[in-house]
Amino acid sequence: MKSLIAIIVLLSALPVWASQCRVDVKNEVHLDGQKVEIHRQDGSVAKLDENNHVLINDQSLSLNPQQRSMVDKFRTSMNDSVPKMKQVVDDSVEIANDVLDKVSASLNTPHAFDDVKKSIQSYASKMEQRYYKNGEFVLPANTYEEMQKQWTDEFNKMKSVFTSEFLTSSFNSISENMQQNGGMNLSKLSETMGNVKQQVTEQLKTHKKKINKDSKEMCESLNDIVQQEHALHEKIPELKHYQVFTI
Repeated sequence: MKSLIAIIVLLSALPVWASQCRVDVKNEVHLDGQKVEIHRQDGSVAKLDENNHVLINDQSLSLNPQQRSMVDKFRTSMNDSVPKMKQVVDDSVEIANDVLDKVSASLNTPHAFDDVKKSIQSYASKMEQRYYKNGEFVLPANTYEEMQKQWTDEFNKMKSVFTSEFLTSSFNSISENMQQNGGMNLSKLSETMGNVKQQVTEQLKTHKKKINKDSKEMCESLNDIVQQEHALHEKIPELKHYQVFTI
């Protein structure tokens, strides 16, 4: 069960690619699908708009075609990362539901974990909403260490919630089946509960390849964006004061 919770928490945290790929987010970033806004703590803002203009505190910079092309590439990559992360969230929920469905089918109780599945969906939705403000995706400034601590705290909090719900649902389903087939048997109950936990572990192994692939792709995508940002700063030095990522 611990592994299932870890996957849910890991993959439903939208900025997971930053926390898992060892980067710091130096300045807060706002993405709306078109623009990129970088907000410094002192209130200064750099904006890369949909027409590939760069504005520093609403003052437009004069750019040549090469610079505009690099702005376009970085701006597009940043905004494209959001739906990719959203897909990872959806995939994580699908994985969790698939595992629970297979376990409930083995117990011959197809709706045994409906409450757990609802809690997972609710948790994923709350995680997603945490990073959306006024129609924008907002990635706050944070260090790798702080993001790791946040993930650990989130994991510990959700572990108790999901474990309790999962075990309660499992116990109730197994008990109900026993009562319908000759009454309670504590030895059999304990054995079946152990089998259920083992099934969760085995089911997760079948998804491990996809989970590892998703994590690798997120880090590769982030590394590419970091390189794009570095190249952009070389060509537009004014943006060095509005750095997003540091490794």
